[in-house]
Amino acid sequence: MDVIEIAGANLLRDAADGWQLQASVVSQDRTRLACILRVGQRFRVERFLRGHMRPQWHGEWWLQQPQHSITDSGLQAHVLADEWLAAAG
Repeated sequence: MDVIEIAGANLLRDAADGWQLQASVVSQDRTRLACILRVGQRFRVERFLRGHMRPQWHGEWWLQQPQHSITDSGLQAHVLADEWLAAAG
């Protein structure tokens, strides 16, 4: 498990799952995060909201949302990420 700081909030990543982080994009209001991951020829878009975890975890964290998308196209993954970020506005 690794902790990555993105736009002032911490992201907890499990690198052991085989998916490589390709891109992370934050909404203009900095409340939403989309991460595009890749394994082989497949792409996964994970969605996060900025918030707080349990009291023992200090600071703001990116909290993963239950829905994610898997696609065979990097372009489609970016479109899905942009749709998630646009919902913030």
